[in-house]
Amino acid sequence: MPVWWNDVSAIGPRLLASHSKSDIDQTATIDQGAVLDASSGPIVIGAGTKVCAGAILRGPVTIGADCLIGNNVMIRGPAQIGAHVRIGYTTEIKQAIIGDRVSIGPLCFVSDSKVDDDAYLGALVRTSNQRLDRQPVSVRSDDVEIPTGLEKLGCWIGARTSLGIQVIVLPGRVIAPDSLFEPRITISRNFPSGHFRVRQEIEQVDQEALSC
Repeated sequence: MPVWWNDVSAIGPRLLASHSKSDIDQTATIDQGAVLDASSGPIVIGAGTKVCAGAILRGPVTIGADCLIGNNVMIRGPAQIGAHVRIGYTTEIKQAIIGDRVSIGPLCFVSDSKVDDDAYLGALVRTSNQRLDRQPVSVRSDDVEIPTGLEKLGCWIGARTSLGIQVIVLPGRVIAPDSLFEPRITISRNFPSGHFRVRQEIEQVDQEALSC
């Protein structure tokens, strides 16, 4: 397994080494209600990208061409976002690598994580990045636990994966490429590529019981 968590940890130094100052393409559209804070690092925005009202970008941040950063989105650098990415209303991105053509729905939280090309995250997807006992996060590869030494680490979401509404991913998990997880699943372990769902039957409530 690639040591993907080192890539996530190294975003900040890598961005600072490659960009000495902010650079916003002249064809990008930045709403006057958006906040671009480059006090901690540069902000680079590619051609044709639109940053909507209420969005807050704190560098170092790079955003590729033809992206849409929705209303009230928070991007807390370091963060590297590819081209043709869509990020929905009030989503928060922090210490993350986002590939090309990724779609992230509204009210998501993506932190200390890597998301590969063409992934789709429905509304309210959450990447957990810290254990409840505050111990360093480990990553499982086959049957081996690999200590990362990191107190905060999210997940690696593979290419062309789709996560339904309200999916939660626990720290250190790896989601295989070409996977589909239906809504409201908590991904507590690594799964092979495939289609996953939780069967839940809807029970009709007895109205007489309600009146008791």
